[in-house]
Amino acid sequence: MRKYWGVLFLAAGLCAAPALAADLPTEKPAPAPIPEPALPSTWHFEAAIDGWAPSLNSSMGVRNLPSLPVYANIFQILPHLEGIVPVSVVAYNDNFIVGADLLWVRLGLLKGGPGLFGVNAGITLNETIATAYGGVRIPTANPDWRVYGVVGARYFNLNGSIELQAPFAGYSRLASQGKEWVDEIFGVKALHRIDDKWFIDFEGDVGGYHGSATAQGYGAIGYKWSQSITTSVGYRVIYVYYQTSANTGGGSFRFNENMHGPEFDVTYAF
Repeated sequence: MRKYWGVLFLAAGLCAAPALAADLPTEKPAPAPIPEPALPSTWHFEAAIDGWAPSLNSSMGVRNLPSLPVYANIFQILPHLEGIVPVSVVAYNDNFIVGADLLWVRLGLLKGGPGLFGVNAGITLNETIATAYGGVRIPTANPDWRVYGVVGARYFNLNGSIELQAPFAGYSRLASQGKEWVDEIFGVKALHRIDDKWFIDFEGDVGGYHGSATAQGYGAIGYKWSQSITTSVGYRVIYVYYQTSANTGGGSFRFNENMHGPEFDVTYAF
């Protein structure tokens, strides 16, 4: 009888074993990796419309015609302004800066005023100035200053015409010539943060090569309206000089220009 009871207990144990094994906790799957949040980019990008209103002090000589000096303030220039594109872009972080700007302007006939023996003269200008640069940040003790030393190149494309008229003799002469050249530049760009809204902006550069020269200076005070929009009011000066060697019978091309005036910029940051 004991033998039969032992067999029954053994059979019951064998039947219960799978059920007990099923109740045991199984190995948990590895947890899914937690995605790391993307770090914000340290680069800042800005695009601006540069509302510059310069006066012009220029002298141009084309071929064998004498150099003609012209001075015109912004109010005298506006009636002769046939087109203008003033834009700039910049990208910067805590260590580097790169940027470019473009100024294209076309001016109709600007009179130089009566000359010797009542000769009237005027010039027409179609001018493009494009600049590209890059630089590194210069350490400063004040964290509110951001200063970069920059190097780059400035491209000029100039098409000019000189018209001479002598009413008393019925004489009229028109000569045109175009030139393009590139000057290397080096300079400084700086921004000083006054507080969370106000800032001061500075930039200056010089450059040139044999027979050419360029320089630029700019200073402004600005206000940050939002994370995307800032405006600034300042003053800009640009100097340009270029001259080619005289050719026998063909004359030379001579150009000297100084533009200066107030500037109102609207900048979009993204």
